[in-house]
Amino acid sequence: MDIIEIIKKRKSCRTYSHVALKPADKKNLESFIIEDSKGIENEVVNFRIIEKNDADKQLKLDYGMIQGQNTYILGTAKSTTASRVNYAYLMEKVVLKATEMNLSTCWIGAFDTTYFNDVFIEDGFDIPSIVIVGYSDDKPTYQDKFLRFSVSASKRQSWDKLFFNYRSKTPLTPEYVKKYSDSLEMVRLAPSSGNTQPWRVFFDETMNGFHFFKKSINKRYELRGMHDIDMGIAMSHFELTSLQNGLAGRWLKHAKENVDPIDDLQYIMTWECE
Repeated sequence: MDIIEIIKKRKSCRTYSHVALKPADKKNLESFIIEDSKGIENEVVNFRIIEKNDADKQLKLDYGMIQGQNTYILGTAKSTTASRVNYAYLMEKVVLKATEMNLSTCWIGAFDTTYFNDVFIEDGFDIPSIVIVGYSDDKPTYQDKFLRFSVSASKRQSWDKLFFNYRSKTPLTPEYVKKYSDSLEMVRLAPSSGNTQPWRVFFDETMNGFHFFKKSINKRYELRGMHDIDMGIAMSHFELTSLQNGLAGRWLKHAKENVDPIDDLQYIMTWECE
C-alpha cells in the first residue's frame, strides 16, 4: 500500500474488541519489529508485543476512555531526548505496518508504568511510550467520539505555522519545495500529544536539507518527554514519504555551532538530501 494512503488511513482507536491478535498477524508484526530494530545513528530498540488476559488488572491511563485493549507494543530507551526521538521514529513504522495489516492502534504517552513490571529496564532507561494494538470495535462509544473532538484529533495546523525557509524565516509553500511537498504534508498529518504538533521544519537551500526543531507547546508533555515522541513520529513520516517518492537522504545531527538558534526552538535533527 502507498505510504501516503497508510498515513491518511491511520487513526487512534480507543475502543477494541477484546480479541487477542490472530497468530498470523502477531507473527507478521513481530517479524517486522525485528527487521525494524535499528534506527537513527544505528541505535537499536528491541520492541516486544505483550498480551494481557481478561484476568489481569486493567492498565491505568491518565485520561482513561480506552476500552477492550489487551495487547501492547513497547520497548525501552535511554532517558534522553535523542533516544526518545529514535524510539518513536522506529515505533511509528511499526504503527504504520499495523495499519497496513488492518490492525488498529493508539499511541499512549502517559500510563501506569508498574503495569509492565515484568519488563527489565536498565539504569538510565525507561519506557517512553507504548502503543495499543488490536482489532477495532466497529461501534465507537460516545466517549471515543468526545475524546477525539476534545483534542481536535482531526485538525492540523496550516503550513505557514509549521514549515519555514531557514534563511528568511518566511513560511514555505508546497510550490516552493515541490518534490518534498508530500513529505512535509505527511509531517503535518502526523499524530502528536494532545494534537500539539511541536515540530517546526526549516528548509536550508544552502545545505540542501531540512532542519527539524522542537517547540515546547505543553509543559507537562515536555517534562514527560512526549514532545520528543512527537518529533520521532513526524521524522518517520518525512523519511518514509521521501523514500517512496525517490528522494534519498539521511538523518544527521549537526554540531550546535553549525545550526543557527531560532527563537525558543530546540534543534533536533537534519534530513540531508542526496
